[in-house]
Amino acid sequence: MRTSAAGIMTLPVSGTAVRVPVHAGWAGQQRSTTGLGVLGAVLGLALVGYGLLLLRDPAPGMKLLGFSVFVTVGLTVWMLTAHLRVSRTRVVRVEVGERAVVFRGADAIIAPMRLLAVAGALILAGRAWAISTVPADRLSTLTLLVVPAVGVTLTVVGVRSLFRRPGAHRLTLTPEGVDLRIPRTGLRATWGEIGGATLTGDRVTVRATAAAARPASWAARDLASDPVLLAELVTFYATTAAARAEIGPATLERLRAGEF
Repeated sequence: MRTSAAGIMTLPVSGTAVRVPVHAGWAGQQRSTTGLGVLGAVLGLALVGYGLLLLRDPAPGMKLLGFSVFVTVGLTVWMLTAHLRVSRTRVVRVEVGERAVVFRGADAIIAPMRLLAVAGALILAGRAWAISTVPADRLSTLTLLVVPAVGVTLTVVGVRSLFRRPGAHRLTLTPEGVDLRIPRTGLRATWGEIGGATLTGDRVTVRATAAAARPASWAARDLASDPVLLAELVTFYATTAAARAEIGPATLERLRAGEF
């Protein structure tokens, strides 16, 4: 990563990261990451304890189940670390085209999410092996009921991530309008169909006019940029028709100056 005198960090994958002056930006990242860290630590310790109990069991099926628990914990730590490393407060990561600017998600979490399919398959295999070789009175309700549900969930999440292309989460602004691509939600509309955008809680909602489709939204973690700044930028172009023609390289300069 290289940082220029103008405060722009050039990233090898995510385009250009700009620290925006003047604006207060998102105040929620620290609370969000603290909550994730505490929850991850508590669940991680519980799973490690459960995994150690399984590994101490002499049955091979139980040992495989214990190993799969540690694989799951490792992947969870990987995903949490990748999320925490993306600083969003007063930072936007933007790719600039001749007539477009694109804000993408944090693609670093895709690899561990795909590997969840492996962890889920190991959990299901270990559970099946344990049931077939371990006496029923040694199998807990957790092993019989909760473990298979976790295994199926991890497998489904991992398989779905296999078909997720890098850049599947993105917000594109052009002189003509907005294109928001988020799985299970999204919006493609002209500027005349958009009233602006606001952050409420953990989600940014793009307000559509009566003539447009239903409002679309994205979670703060969906895109690797400050959600407040993105909402303010969308609102600026939605309410300032004279500035829309500049969208492209001039938007980068506007972000650097904080003039929106």
